[in-house]
Amino acid sequence: MSGRRRVVLNFHGIGEPPRDVPDDERPFWCPAGLWLQFADALADVHRDGRVDLVITFDDGNRSDVDRALPALTERGLRATFFPCAGRLGAARYLDADELARLRAAGMGIGSHGWAHVDLRRADDATLERESRGSRARLEEASEGTVDEFAIPFGSYDRRVLRSLAHYRTVFSSDGGPVTRGRLVPRSSYVRGWEPDDIERLALAPFPAGKRLARGVRVLTKSLR
Repeated sequence: MSGRRRVVLNFHGIGEPPRDVPDDERPFWCPAGLWLQFADALADVHRDGRVDLVITFDDGNRSDVDRALPALTERGLRATFFPCAGRLGAARYLDADELARLRAAGMGIGSHGWAHVDLRRADDATLERESRGSRARLEEASEGTVDEFAIPFGSYDRRVLRSLAHYRTVFSSDGGPVTRGRLVPRSSYVRGWEPDDIERLALAPFPAGKRLARGVRVLTKSLR
């Protein structure tokens, strides 16, 4: 990792959530107009250069190509997209051609598992499919390497991390700037964010107390 502070900001769907989106997931969908303001703010932070800014998208919604991709390319930004392998080609989700379109635009492809389950509650066979099965399917569909994984619900323990050891990077939902190691924290958009929050999350100091609390939380989850 470079000497610059590294921050990962994550998004899910862009636009009005479809009717079948569960109530507890709807706050993570970003209104289309607000997304364009966020994209401008992300571009400002990127140009500033003080922060190594990483942008990610989870779930593999079709809005990744319809709304997120145009705004990113227009602003010279890159992101990594984490679809669920078992949802490829389903209604409102990305298909193989759209994964190829993302790759052709210079975007990265990672795995968000197979069926968006809580990995801590998965039996051994399910965990194998979520980890290795999803990687194989997404590499085949996208015709490229998939070596990063975003943990659904941010739910992990020692067993889950062991199953993901073949990935170069594993993204959590623990928030705050990135420190050392393969387990990388992210901050995810949720209803209530404003464009000014992008600069705050990227550039504002991360207090020692919060850093310590996060470290304890991550260690506890990793060892349980």
